[in-house]
Amino acid sequence: MAYEKADQRVRYTKMVIKNSLLELMRERPIGKVTVTDICRKADINRNTFYSHYANQFELLSSIEDELYEDIRQVVGRTMSLEASGKLSYEICKYIKANSNICKVLFSENGNKDLLERILYISHDFNIEKWKNEAKQIDQKLFDDWYTFTAYGSIAIIEKWVNSGMKESPGKIAAFIDKATEAVPKN
Repeated sequence: MAYEKADQRVRYTKMVIKNSLLELMRERPIGKVTVTDICRKADINRNTFYSHYANQFELLSSIEDELYEDIRQVVGRTMSLEASGKLSYEICKYIKANSNICKVLFSENGNKDLLERILYISHDFNIEKWKNEAKQIDQKLFDDWYTFTAYGSIAIIEKWVNSGMKESPGKIAAFIDKATEAVPKN
């Protein structure tokens, strides 16, 4: 019982630390956020912070990795259902449901590589799907097409998130799907 209580305190402390960083990053980029700022915001001492994270960059990396892993699981579940047409929707739905984190991480104060990393989760699946739809196509063409569609999707998602997510996840996903539905041809 004491172990469970200690574990709950650790989870709570980590949550408070993470939320404090995210609040600070609404105002400024990670390079301008100090451990002292985070501790002050979280109302903890520096020793408590350092017992969990080496620095603010490791903390941000931990938040990004959790988000990435959650979305990777969403993609895995969607792909295993052979419902690839729902993939954009499921990703957009997840982003909307986690808008507090995504608004910070996908903003100008966040890491621009994170959204790219997320959209490349389905790379191999999509390449294989396109190969089946269009036989006799050069692998490089498929890779180039995926890069093109991924970066276009990134731009749309960033714009959507940074403009307040007024449209529904379904509307954004439908736009992305429509814009990227063509299969490359030689």
